[in-house]
Amino acid sequence: MSAAPETTSAASPDKPAPRTTEAAASPWRAPLAFLFIGGALVAVGLFQSPAVALAILNMSLVSAVMAMGLNLQWGYAGLFNAGVMAFAALGGVSAVLVAHPPVTEAIAAGGRDLLVAFLLIAAVAVTAVFLGTNLRGKMKGFAVFATIVIGYFVIRPMFADATGAIEAIEPARTGFMGGLGLPITLSWIVGGGIAAAVAWLIGKISLGLRTDYLAIATLGISEIVIAVLKNEDWLARGVKNVTGLPRWPVPYEVDIQTQQWFIDLTASVYASRLAALDEAARGETLRQLVVEFS
Repeated sequence: MSAAPETTSAASPDKPAPRTTEAAASPWRAPLAFLFIGGALVAVGLFQSPAVALAILNMSLVSAVMAMGLNLQWGYAGLFNAGVMAFAALGGVSAVLVAHPPVTEAIAAGGRDLLVAFLLIAAVAVTAVFLGTNLRGKMKGFAVFATIVIGYFVIRPMFADATGAIEAIEPARTGFMGGLGLPITLSWIVGGGIAAAVAWLIGKISLGLRTDYLAIATLGISEIVIAVLKNEDWLARGVKNVTGLPRWPVPYEVDIQTQQWFIDLTASVYASRLAALDEAARGETLRQLVVEFS
């Protein structure tokens, strides 16, 4: 008699084991989690403040975009990038540089000297690269080092005087050169372009590294970018608040508070609270609710 044919195990290395009941139920976990969080946000908006709920939603969306970026880099490509905050910071700075109106007084005070300083920095960098490429022997390192040191001591006083003059212009409100005064939506494109350029530079420097070394390099470069943005007040006020950014197409609260459709909407949302008040109290309460709801 011939032997019975061999059967292949369902859990063989070439074929994964069948999904269990717990694994089969996993597609419902994410929708239920989003539903729970959405309900919590709605509850915050109804029982605490719509503004608080919208602020939480805004930060959640920002975090979701950053998580998607990390998933692409680490989850799919296997590259552990610890410098994501640098790209987030560049996006914020792009909004300021694109949308904020230019501060003409600050530009007049130090803009020309700052431009000359940047041109000299570029000239020193080109000279150092040229000497490093064409010289040989012991003179190569000395020439590059001397060029950088001399350039630093020549440029530093001019740069410091220019930035000091810019930051002295109404430091409580501006103290920087401002931006281009363009629509805020354009900054989304500009921010993406700047982040892509910096990402290319970081990749050029650090993608030869692996595992922990890649994480350390990207974290270090990220901290350099953030340190520059936090300390160069003439660029975007550093860690200070920037006011005056246009919000188009989103209207300002003070503008929609006078619109009849918005007043009617507020009255319908808080109808039960207003119904319990007399006529005099109802009008005053509605005015307060319109301000809060806007």
